[in-house]
Amino acid sequence: MSADTIGFLSQPNLVTFKGTFSDRRPKQLQVVGVGDFLNISIFEAQPGGLFTPGTASGARPGNFVDVPVQEVDQEGNIHVPYAGSIPAAGRTIPAIQDTIVERLRNRAIEPQVVVSLNQQHSNIVSVLGDVNAPGALPLNSSGERLLQVIARAGGPKFEAIESYVTLQRDGRRAKVLLSRVVHDPSENIFVRARDVVFVTRESPTFTALGALNQNVFGFNSEIPFDVETLTLAQALGKSGGLNDQQSDPSEVYVYRYEDRPFLNKLGVDTTRFIYDRIPTIYRLNLRDPSGMLLASGFQMRTKDVMYVANARVVDYYKLLTLINNTTTTVRNVNSAVHEIATPLN
Repeated sequence: MSADTIGFLSQPNLVTFKGTFSDRRPKQLQVVGVGDFLNISIFEAQPGGLFTPGTASGARPGNFVDVPVQEVDQEGNIHVPYAGSIPAAGRTIPAIQDTIVERLRNRAIEPQVVVSLNQQHSNIVSVLGDVNAPGALPLNSSGERLLQVIARAGGPKFEAIESYVTLQRDGRRAKVLLSRVVHDPSENIFVRARDVVFVTRESPTFTALGALNQNVFGFNSEIPFDVETLTLAQALGKSGGLNDQQSDPSEVYVYRYEDRPFLNKLGVDTTRFIYDRIPTIYRLNLRDPSGMLLASGFQMRTKDVMYVANARVVDYYKLLTLINNTTTTVRNVNSAVHEIATPLN
């Protein structure tokens, strides 16, 4: 970590929905699909027409007839008496209405048609995982955003800081912390038909190892972020800080996997690595006065491993302790032998 690299490392480098799914349209135009059920009402200007015979005058206010509910078949059509097969799949409801009117224009008396959705099975979004009521939800015509469909699925079971939202669409996927979607309106994007929204509980954590105050008794810890973004300085604070008697402030390390393009930006030669996820170690020197400023800018990521090395003098201390323990043991053995060998008076 240095002044030259901290500009790259200070960015959270978060995956975003708005970056992964670049469609900026406010909502998708709602169309009918295969498997949908449609209500169809046909109106005529006066009795005595094709659908409202003269004897029905006054018996059917408005001179209309309701066609039995029509399902859009596998070929994408519905069937209307005297109008034949009407293409429906992939078309809007106004377009379907206009086609039926055109087919009946020369047979009915000034026909008008009203088509509405009875059951929707094509324009749905699946909300799964750690929500209170998972399932397939039909989308309304006004358009719905991520938080709306999650709310309709009963809301998340756990806190937003502990929940990730994965959105799958057209073979692409992105995974974003739910709290980020809540706090950043641009991440609360419109969902589309056939989207899959998966909510999972996965609290972001890092592992703290080495000469830290909370590890003084030999316990290494996995520590939750408890916030959306966490800096290395905050991570050191959460782990109790460096142990004054053991740590080497110039040997603070962070271990993680980085993407090849990111390391190329840092000027790292990655040609010897086969995979695009490359094991990377960052070193921080807190003996340098600027080290704490660098730590305040360095962004931790979930599953990072932070390690603080022991000072060299600790290794000498361990050696001296071992020698002292060995000497003490030998001295005790010699004393015991001497006491046994001394005759009793």
